[in-house]
Formats: sequence, structure tokens, C-alpha cells
Amino acid sequence: MNPADNAFGFQWHITGRCHGKCRHCYQSAADGAPELPVDALKRIADGIMLAVSGPVTINVTGGEPLMYQSHAMNHGVFELMSHLSTFGNLDELNIITTAQGLDNSIIRALKSIPKLSYVKVSLESHDPQINDSIRGSGHYSMAVDGIRQLAKSGLQVIIMATLSKRNCQSVSGLCSLAEDLGTHGVIFERFVPLGRGLIDMRDETVSPKEWREILTAISAVTQAPTEDLSPYKAFWVDGDSVSGAPCCLGPSSMALMPGGTVYPCRRVPNPIGKLPGDGMDAILKKLEEYASVPQQCFDFGG
Repeated sequence: MNPADNAFGFQWHITGRCHGKCRHCYQSAADGAPELPVDALKRIADGIMLAVSGPVTINVTGGEPLMYQSHAMNHGVFELMSHLSTFGNLDELNIITTAQGLDNSIIRALKSIPKLSYVKVSLESHDPQINDSIRGSGHYSMAVDGIRQLAKSGLQVIIMATLSKRNCQSVSGLCSLAEDLGTHGVIFERFVPLGRGLIDMRDETVSPKEWREILTAISAVTQAPTEDLSPYKAFWVDGDSVSGAPCCLGPSSMALMPGGTVYPCRRVPNPIGKLPGDGMDAILKKLEEYASVPQQCFDFGG
């Protein structure tokens, strides 16, 4: 899935708070900036959306975004996402969640967001033991139950998996589970050791041989020739359909952290500025400088 020439996409990490302690987590002490109030996030959103002329894709994430300014019936994440929905150049708006704490009130709030495209739920394997060895005991049953609730409500759900040595044999099983649960398939990305992952799983990045096996498994599910898949760095498999994402390091993407710090990519944690202070126009110029950097890290959708 190659974006239009003037398209822009980013992951917005609105909070570092999370229920879990996933072994492959990218977070580190350096990411511990306090989360900003929702009015500040809305001002940042205004600056981004006005500076980018083309279509914009936003993946709201964390930490766990449902924990952002969450108390009683007030979840600041929904206020932010409703504000983002007012922009005419918003092309796609997603939320990435573990589904922990999901209930009917949260599902109703998600359904009320005008331009919500997908709810992306993290799940690492169709095998509960493999999944929970990465995400913690009980995560599998909680996530699968959450996916069922979301899909039953009519929301469009995608499973997200980060492939390491531990779960790289789970591709076909996850695709089957996604179909059984009524989702729009699975996004597969590859583990890069950062933060906690650098401590707990530094030796579990997939080898070239394992990556070829992953491509073979995707080919078997979708009937796409492996040579057609090989140029891409991440995949969205939905039934027998597959979309590939190249590395998007450069002017079409960024990662925005809870305190407003901007990275060129979540897997390239080099601060290039801070919003709103530096202004989005200056950030876009800084991102241009990464267009010629060797593209060894990757992401899907920003």
C-alpha cells in the first residue's frame, strides 16, 4: 500500500501510561515525559493539519491511549479524536489499543467518533501461550474478547502483531483467527529492539531466513508471489488480500510522543523537534533530511 505523493501519516503517542509490561515494548525512561492536556493536543493537531496540504493518516496510540486523561466517563482521547475528525484533509483515523478496560461505554464513545476508520488491537499469536509470553498472563483471552465485542458492535477491527523469533510462526494462525473473529485482517510488523525490548528480547529479532519464512506464509494465505512481497517491510493481510508498506522514513511520516517531542520514526528515536513550539513547518523540513537515510526500520501507517 503505497501512499500518495503528498500523503502524510503519523503515530501519535498521547500517553506513556499502560496496563501491561510487554517484553517487546519500545518505551524507555527517555519516553517518560508527562502527557499534555487535551487542549494542548488539540492545538498541536491544528498546527499539523494546517501545515500538511495532502491527506493525513493518524494512528492514535500510547502506551494505552484509553488510559489518557481517563476518569469516570471522561476519556480525553475521544475528545481529541472527535476534534481530529473536523479536518477536511483527515484521510484515515485509527486507534491502537490492547483493548484492556474495554466496556460498553467505551465502545459507544468509539462509535461516536465521526471519522474513526479502524480500531487496531494488539495480539501477537493465535496461540495463547506464545501471546502471553510476550504481553503478559491473561492478555490473550482479554484481547480476543475485546475484539469480539468491537466487531459485534459494527466497528472495523484490525489485529496488529509485531513479529519476533517468539511468534514468527504465527502468521497463518493469526490470519485464520482474524477471519474467525470477523476482523479486517492482521497487520504484521517486525520487532526492533528498543526500550524494554532491548533488555528483554534483544536477541529475538527475526533472521533473514525467518523473514523469508514469514513471506512464504503470507504468500500461502494470499497467493501473492513471494517476489512481489520482498520489497516491503510490513504487511496488512485481509483474507486473501495483502498490502505492503515500504519504509516511510522521510517527509511522509513521523512519530509524535506524549510531551510533544517528534521522532522521524518510532523505531528511530532521534528527537528532531518539539510541538507546538518548533512549528510543523520546521518539523517537515527536518523530516526531509531523513529521506536519504538507509531505510532499515519500518512501520505501517506512520
